[in-house]
Amino acid sequence: MKAIKKAVNGTTTTKTTIRPGVTTDSTSIFKNKAKDMARKSLYAEAKGDKKLSNVYMDVASKASSDAERQKLKGKPGYDKNGYPIKKKKAKSGATIAKAKDGMWMQKAAASIKRRGTEGKCTPITKPGCTGRARTLAKTFKAIAKKKKNK
Repeated sequence: MKAIKKAVNGTTTTKTTIRPGVTTDSTSIFKNKAKDMARKSLYAEAKGDKKLSNVYMDVASKASSDAERQKLKGKPGYDKNGYPIKKKKAKSGATIAKAKDGMWMQKAAASIKRRGTEGKCTPITKPGCTGRARTLAKTFKAIAKKKKNK
């Protein structure tokens, strides 16, 4: 280990690091912090200071969740900091899901026919044509235009 001296407001402090740019395993750091804060919370509660006890427990809870998050770093479905990777959302707020069988257009058309909403977006400027129906109509229109130009 290497000690680095750092001047802060005229005073000199010593900070111990492994190597510049390298950190220790933060999972154990967060676990130790959670244990320490939980212990402090118990002492504060024994003294009758509920407010301070709650503050310590909040910090302990955060440290505990951070320790759990550190375990998930780099695993599938999680980013480099251990947070879950969010699915991309469409502008309308719906989650984009890839077609598993390639039959999404046929299923959408069948659903329109089944619900009796055929012609709802013909023309697209119709007042009732909003939201997902409008997006689907625009998609169909673009696909038709591509087919026509081929």
